[in-house]
Amino acid sequence: MTGTTTNDNRANGNRAPANVGSQFDFSRLNEMNGTMLSEGAKLNARLSETVQTIGKEWAEFIGTRLGENNRFFQTLHACKSVPDMQQAYARFWLDAFTQYGEEAQRLMRISQSSVEETVRTVQQAVPTDPPRPDLDQAA
Repeated sequence: MTGTTTNDNRANGNRAPANVGSQFDFSRLNEMNGTMLSEGAKLNARLSETVQTIGKEWAEFIGTRLGENNRFFQTLHACKSVPDMQQAYARFWLDAFTQYGEEAQRLMRISQSSVEETVRTVQQAVPTDPPRPDLDQAA
């Protein structure tokens, strides 16, 4: 068998990649990876908190709206004339549209504040001028 070994490559003048490791700062790379994983975990936690907050807000809103629906049916049941029913329906739909609009705004504020906080966190975590290994010297 004619196989070329690493020693044969060195004897032939080919450089072995062993000297690259001595030039590259693997401890810095390890530190950067740890930082990225840590920041990623923080972002995931923040996202989870935001989703929980939105879910809680929405559940509370739906609970309130269900109460409004029940009151509407009670009001409708108590109506004595068609104009009373028309007024009950008009008030119900006006209140519903107003409340749904307000809820959409609340949910957008929650989402917006979460996104703004995430952007600030990422901007603080990312170095402005990360160190780069000099690969020309390593080769």
